Amino acid sequence: MTQRTLMRRTRIAAIIGGLMLAASVSAATWQEGSTYAAGTVVDYNGKTYSALVTHTAYAGANWNPASTPTLWKETGTSNSTATPAPTATPVPTAVPTPHDNAPTQPPATATPAPTATPISGVSAWSSSAVYTGGQRVSYNGAVYEAKWWTQNNAPGADQWGPWKLVSGTAATPTPTAVPTPTSVPTASPIPTVSPVPTATPVVTATPTPAPTATPCASNCPTLPKHAVVGYWHNFENGSGVIRIKDVPDEYDIINVSFVEGDPWTKGKATFVLDKAFNEAEFIADIKEKQAKGKIVQVSLGGANGTIVIDSPAAREVFIQSLGDIVAKYGFNGVDIDIENNLSIAAGEDFRNPTTPQVVNLVAGVKALKKRFGPGFTLTMAPETAYVQGGFGVSGGIWGGYLGIIHGLRDELNLLHVQHYNSGGITGKDDKTYTQGTVDFQVAMTDMLLTGFNVGRDPNKFFPPLRPDQVGIGLPSIPAAAPSGGYMNNAEVQKALDCLMKLQNCGSYKPAAAQPDLRGVMTWSINWDKTNGYNFAKGHKAYLNTYPK
Repeated sequence: MTQRTLMRRTRIAAIIGGLMLAASVSAATWQEGSTYAAGTVVDYNGKTYSALVTHTAYAGANWNPASTPTLWKETGTSNSTATPAPTATPVPTAVPTPHDNAPTQPPATATPAPTATPISGVSAWSSSAVYTGGQRVSYNGAVYEAKWWTQNNAPGADQWGPWKLVSGTAATPTPTAVPTPTSVPTASPIPTVSPVPTATPVVTATPTPAPTATPCASNCPTLPKHAVVGYWHNFENGSGVIRIKDVPDEYDIINVSFVEGDPWTKGKATFVLDKAFNEAEFIADIKEKQAKGKIVQVSLGGANGTIVIDSPAAREVFIQSLGDIVAKYGFNGVDIDIENNLSIAAGEDFRNPTTPQVVNLVAGVKALKKRFGPGFTLTMAPETAYVQGGFGVSGGIWGGYLGIIHGLRDELNLLHVQHYNSGGITGKDDKTYTQGTVDFQVAMTDMLLTGFNVGRDPNKFFPPLRPDQVGIGLPSIPAAAPSGGYMNNAEVQKALDCLMKLQNCGSYKPAAAQPDLRGVMTWSINWDKTNGYNFAKGHKAYLNTYPK
């Protein structure tokens, strides 16, 4: 090696060392809500991190450098002080829509890493304080970190709640009548949410006789008390095409079908308007329906729609791409109709799911709700095997949706399971009921209204949903469900009579009437048109007989 070469290498090493030192000194503090380009260096909790990929740290997603190794790489120890000077919060890339009325959030601040005595220097949780993602509090001898914006939600109540346990032992939720066994996990109660000021708080649902669901207390739906839901085709399948503006007003919720997954990019949601429609007219039609008080959502999935969200990176892509579709067309929210790529492990606990597709879908939808605010609507239309099928056996597709429903029950406006193309399903009374009958509709719906033991395990009790969160999904004509399940309006309304008034029941009779049951869903609006919209007109007239 020549002296000139040695000197050149020494100078290069000095320059690189200087750059690394400068980066350690001048790196900006990581901020939730900011967009970071690949290679960006930030400070977080006394360490420096380099961004591996370009991404947005969405508020509420809790994608800080320490918890997202797929997004950040630790590069060293920060020379910044424990309380760095505040920096201006970069403008998030998400563009607000007319529905984006989330509470204004103060910028998140970096908090010190827990020490051997984590309570020291950590403020006590306050029911009146507003917390944003990354802030830490002490509560009942433990330290918790906020996952997203929250107020008056006590830490430790539920794993899907706004708080993550950092150190110590989780706070004990509100006591229930049933003592907690020590050998196996007990069924988690529904998380207690902040009550409406005039409402009296009630005990959350527990696996005790005749349980009831927690009344809606925050982010309550703006749907009509009783609704008719229909799916609109963004394609021609023999049922004909129809513009959104021509959908009859009997439909309260219109689910545009479908957003699908990009086969080349994991997590990427795609929506291509069929060539039969003009995009400007389509957007105008949506606005026209919304001006009439209707909800127009986009549905994710369908029989052919597969989307893979198997990692935090894919989840990032999912949140960005689906959110951009919602913003572009002005949709009110999202319907989840995933019918592919969803298989859980045998006996997987719906309260603590491990399947990446389930975990990332739940987190992704929560982030979308955070982006668009309380007006963002969420419905689901799983097949019976994915929901009620989880009573008889848990694993594979059986019960595959339960972790999604449970994880999003506070965000969920309406669940309308597909009561068709399913064959026979076992009810909670251990009797098998055949699709296309009054007993099938009543037994399957009653399982959601009263809860059931997943895999027949009393320690895995799926808590009931509120009646206003539940509807019945049916085909509008026989051709819409080739594998069966069609019922004429008169028979459907017998089932509704039984559920809502305890009248006209068959062999299965619920323990209590549920007059607040939300209503009915159909596949599809297009098929209904071929029969003069008999489904929508007949059932809307029926539901209008109930108090509004």
